[in-house]
Amino acid sequence: MKYRGWAYIDHMVQTCEELFECMENIKTAEDLKASVKTRRAVVMCLLDLGEMFKNLTDKEFDEYPSEHWHKIIGFRNRSAHGYHELNFEYVYQIAINRIPPLYAFLKKKADNMEDPYDNA
Repeated sequence: MKYRGWAYIDHMVQTCEELFECMENIKTAEDLKASVKTRRAVVMCLLDLGEMFKNLTDKEFDEYPSEHWHKIIGFRNRSAHGYHELNFEYVYQIAINRIPPLYAFLKKKADNMEDPYDNA
């Protein structure tokens, strides 16, 4: 069964939190470039987010008034098919500037959603 929409919201939130953990000691793009493990982990988190965001409907995209969804999906495609060509200054900027507000939205959304298992 292919899941659509917010079925992965808890995983989206968790992936953002994992990305923040990966970036904990990274203060500059140069720090990110210097750490092979960290840059691969950060790219994997962004790739994973892009994969989950591909399952959102147009209505769900409209809930967060930004082009961020599509840019992260585009980044997913770029990183999956051209990792060796990635600009890690750009990766760093996504991680520190784009993901925190997106995380805040996702966290609030997840916290306000009804648990489908409550009525079981």
